[in-house]
Amino acid sequence: MCDRSDDALSLTDFLEGLEAYVNADTPSCDKVALDAVSEKLAQEFRNLGCRVLVHERAGGNILECRIGRGPRQILLLGHMDTVFPRGTAAERPFKRANGKLTGPGVLDMKSGVLMIFEILRFFSSGIPDGWRLCAILNADEEVGSKESEHLIRERAKSSVACVCLEPSKPDYCTVARKGILSFRLNTTGVEAHSGVNYAMGHNAIRAICGIVGQLYRLCDEEKGISVNIGGISGGSGKGNIVAGSASVLGEVRFYHKEDYEPIIKFIRNACADTDDPKVTGKVEFLSYRPPMAQTKQSAGLYDIALRAAQRNGLTLKPRTHGGGSDGAFAADVGIPVIDGMGAEGEFSHTGEGYVKEDSLVPRLKMCIDLIQSLFHEMQKKGEQRHE
Repeated sequence: MCDRSDDALSLTDFLEGLEAYVNADTPSCDKVALDAVSEKLAQEFRNLGCRVLVHERAGGNILECRIGRGPRQILLLGHMDTVFPRGTAAERPFKRANGKLTGPGVLDMKSGVLMIFEILRFFSSGIPDGWRLCAILNADEEVGSKESEHLIRERAKSSVACVCLEPSKPDYCTVARKGILSFRLNTTGVEAHSGVNYAMGHNAIRAICGIVGQLYRLCDEEKGISVNIGGISGGSGKGNIVAGSASVLGEVRFYHKEDYEPIIKFIRNACADTDDPKVTGKVEFLSYRPPMAQTKQSAGLYDIALRAAQRNGLTLKPRTHGGGSDGAFAADVGIPVIDGMGAEGEFSHTGEGYVKEDSLVPRLKMCIDLIQSLFHEMQKKGEQRHE
């Protein structure tokens, strides 16, 4: 359905822009670095003719870019932040070799952001009456999207569908994801000399280890519930002092929204049970991303995407997995969502992450074809309702 020539969707300009983008570090929570890049991106979107709103946020500004002025909206989602700290791009800059594109964030998801740019560029020369595209590019997806969740939900409420340009494994898209609940546990005990006054001490590390053991009882392979403790700290660092404090960072991932409240209750109860009346436990819930379940409507959206993929010579198999995405917020308000429609590759969040170079143009055409198909399908349904 996409009728633009191959030359207009060639890799040349795309890769030039991608190289510059990958070589600019954009770590989560680094507002200076993120805003410097988002400012340049905002100007590029304005040059296309997009209406660009910059939403000021403490951790990095959000870009909202629109094409078209009709009442029916399709939402596109992407994020500018990466998991890699400043200096990573200087250590291992963008590289093109052996059919692979590498560099920090090239897969997750700088290539996807530039695919959104190309999608809006395509439709900037003409979008059907009655339609508009709205792209949200946030700066905190990798740390839970606390500063952008509300905006994503609000724009989703006024949209008929959402296409998320997160990356995918080769030949796949994402139709369902786990929810993510992150937390911090703190225990406070009583410091003491571990030899002279051992009985006077109440060890916060010992208590928190017991709590961690309790938390792992939440794991349920059949229901798809997983627990991970990703960081632990505490005490003075000296073996001759009973630890007076300890802290752990962790998360629980789960497929079913009805498991959320029981998980919260379990964590609170586990933290309260320090097995020592002189040690207190406290839990802080840091962020929550709901599960993204496949509904009947989102299954229909996948069917449309599958036909678009086939028209462009691609395989598009549905995938369910544990990774998080802002698409979950859009799905949670009740609109159909298809995720993982960005570049194909492997090994997100690692130094080995790469994009398959030959996937970029076909996947981009597939996304454009999908959006065109949505225009057509929605128009047809509207006409049928008025017959």
